Order: sequence, then structure tokens, then C-alpha cells
Amino acid sequence: MFFSISKRILLLVSLISLSACHSIEKQPASTIDLAIIQSANIIDTQTGQSITADTLLTRLASQSRVIIGEKHDNTYHHDIEYWLMTELPKKRPQGAVLLEMLTPSQQSLVDNTKKRYSGSEYLRDERLMAALKWNSGWPWKWYGNIVKTGLSANYPLLAANIDRSEISSAYKNPPIIDGVHSTDTSVRQLIQKTIELSHGGELDKIQAEKMTVIQQLRDRAMAKSLLDAPTPALLIAGSFHATKVMGVPLHVADLAPNENVTVVIMTEEESDVTSVHANYLWITPVALP
Repeated sequence: MFFSISKRILLLVSLISLSACHSIEKQPASTIDLAIIQSANIIDTQTGQSITADTLLTRLASQSRVIIGEKHDNTYHHDIEYWLMTELPKKRPQGAVLLEMLTPSQQSLVDNTKKRYSGSEYLRDERLMAALKWNSGWPWKWYGNIVKTGLSANYPLLAANIDRSEISSAYKNPPIIDGVHSTDTSVRQLIQKTIELSHGGELDKIQAEKMTVIQQLRDRAMAKSLLDAPTPALLIAGSFHATKVMGVPLHVADLAPNENVTVVIMTEEESDVTSVHANYLWITPVALP
């Protein structure tokens, strides 16, 4: 009798355990602050007119290649990116999403993890980060939703940046980048000045020049990746890379003059980003830490 009761208890415990395991296999749903979408302040730079988020979505859905520029530490910008990644595929099939936060050496890891994540296997954030060899320089609390959305989607999630080894090599021996638009003297000077300002004037001239080359190498790599990706393609990168004045769009113009890119830059109130930088400006509040 005691043995029979014990077996029943063990069976019950096993069923509870299996039920618990089954319940966590479903990937948890992500949430965002929808207020930033509903109260969107978006400017069409060609007309100067304000448009709604839904209008922007409809317009972007008809474009083959879209670049979204962010301020890395603004959480509103990541909410907007997540919204675009989830809503654009409802308008038409998504060809690919590319991230500045991923490098070529991670691509096979992304592909393998995607197979697991898009299936029934539940992967905790810590395991996802380990599986992807995620760079902690890109805080997961900001990018986790975006990455998980890309992993669970039926389109490729692609690396757009360059590897650390290429950066180190370029810093030691800066390569020559071919082009007309992207290599114009005024463009390089603007990039160098921006880099110098971002480092508080602490860089010497040689350091600033080398970092300018590296910045352009990143932009060139992102442009190539964007052009090679299945369309419609969406590239998410920092606004410094996204800008039409000195970023990826100039490299696209050099590599494929007949191809168009549409640029949306998310910028904070009182920012000095103007209409020359993008097709659309999405103005957001400054995000609190």
C-alpha cells in the first residue's frame, strides 16, 4: 500500500515538473512603451510636414532598403525599432534585418541560435547571450527585445558591422577606401570633427585620422551588407552611421549608384540633427536612465 501511494506521489510530482517545464518553453512576449508610438513626432524632411507613425510605416513598407538611426542609450529608440520590426512584416514580407551590433564572426552563431530559438526550445537571456557571444558593450537590456524578435522571425538576422580583428588591423595600417561620395574631403573632415568632439578634444591628429578611417570602414561594410541582403532590408545602426551626410547612404551611392535607401533618424528634442541627415526625423524625449 505504502509503495503504491509513493508511486502515485512520484507520478504526481513528475507530472507537475513536466507541466512546469512545458510552460516555460514558450518564449516570453516582449513589451514596449506604446505611448512613444501613439504620440509620435515624425517629420517628413522633404515637405516639412508632420506624419503619424502609421503613415511612416506604410511608406517604409514600400521601400527596398531602410536605415534606422538611433541614439544608442535612448530606450525610446529601441522601442521604436522593436515596433518597426514587428509591424513592417504585417504590411509585406520582410527580407532581412541587419544590426550594427552584430559582426561577421557571430553570423554562424546567430544562424544556429535562430534555428533553436524559432523552434520550441526555450532559451533564457543568459543562454542567448552566451550562444551569440553577445558583446556586452551593447547592453542586453536595450537590445534584447530586438535580437529576440529577429531570432524568432522567418527572415534572416544579419551582421552589419566589422570584427575587432579588422578594426585592429585598420588602426595599425589604415587602408584606402575607394569612392567618390563617401571619400570626399568634406565628408572625411566632418567625420573627423565629429569624432574629435565626441572624445572631448583628447585625441591627437593621427588618432583622429585613424578613427575616421575605421568609421568609414564600418560604414562601407554596412553598405555592402545592406546591398547584399534580401530585400526589403532594414538596417539598425547608430545615427552617426545612418546619416545621409557622412554615413552608409554615401557608400551605397558609391557601390550601387542606382539603388536608393530611405533613412529614418530618431533624434532627441533639442538635437542638432536636421533635415539634411534623413528622409524622416522621429523626434523623441530624452530617455531617463
